[in-house]
Amino acid sequence: MTEEEGHMMHALELAQRGSYLASPNPLVGCVIVKNAKVIGRGWHKKPGTEHAEINALSDVRRKFGTNASEILKGSELYVNLEPCSQKGRTPPCCKSIIKSGIKKIFIASKDPMQKGLEELATNNIEVNLGLLQDKAEELNKGFFSRLNKGRPMITCKLAISMDGGIGLKNGESKWISSLESRSDVHDMRARSDAILTGSGTILKDNPRLTVRLLDKNVSSYSQPLRCVVDSGLKITGNENIFSDNLKTIIFCNSAKKEINTPSNIEIIEKPDKDGLVSLVEVCKYLGKTEINYLLVESGPRLVGALLKEKLIDEFILFIAPKLMGKEKLNFARIERSMNNINLKIQSIDEIGGDIKLLARPQYN
Repeated sequence: MTEEEGHMMHALELAQRGSYLASPNPLVGCVIVKNAKVIGRGWHKKPGTEHAEINALSDVRRKFGTNASEILKGSELYVNLEPCSQKGRTPPCCKSIIKSGIKKIFIASKDPMQKGLEELATNNIEVNLGLLQDKAEELNKGFFSRLNKGRPMITCKLAISMDGGIGLKNGESKWISSLESRSDVHDMRARSDAILTGSGTILKDNPRLTVRLLDKNVSSYSQPLRCVVDSGLKITGNENIFSDNLKTIIFCNSAKKEINTPSNIEIIEKPDKDGLVSLVEVCKYLGKTEINYLLVESGPRLVGALLKEKLIDEFILFIAPKLMGKEKLNFARIERSMNNINLKIQSIDEIGGDIKLLARPQYN
């Protein structure tokens, strides 16, 4: 790894510190270097607060006080996303970078919404684009999905036994995966903007779909938006998702049926043929409401429908070392009409005795 790559890796690591609160903004980290030594660090914490570049500049000023301006002259800045050139909730970062005296900037990936590259270059700052670009785009895959596809990055989580079981026909064996795996799922929820499930899962399992069981080192996070696909509005209004004040959206085909819902519940029509819900329109709607990451926790019917529309971007499978036998509910057999889709394995890890497998569909 080159010295420049090492500094950009540092910026990427800093960016991840915003994982629980930065969305819908992207994860951004910044490192400022002078004479091969890091003199300032920063990352974006949450919307409405200073961006990574400004925090890194502030870090230099804290450390060097009245000498900061001289120290910054001729320095280099490493950031994983193109600095903003337009005023949002905070002033544009480009102007602060230009005023600082920084003479060289390394940017991993472009931001389709900004024109920072041009502004920096026209102000005599040497711009280097593309350093560790693949890693930077992977880090903000949800942000780029929303901007480029108009919908969030969609991850489907499944827990299955070694023989493909997702439960027993009599409803027993609710938990297939280990406690450690379930805790990891809560961490996934905390990093997601929304959770999508079907009415069948709500009526059968009555989940809360909230974040719990998080690592004690995680002190602050947001509860994800809960989304339920309920074509015929079968939900009664007595389920657990109605028992708290967390926002929930129920997507249906027609809202003619009345349900006594509290103020935190919103019913939205997204009709499709045959009385179903248009999943494409649901995802577009979530994209427009700045949802970057959507976590699917549902049964085979909804998962199969999402796959048919080529909407699932990745699977996270927790494979438990159990055999559930002939009385099991088999995921693959329930959705018989699902097309044959190849999966490309990205990573395999062991967690709590289970195998955690990350794989991405290879659509034709």
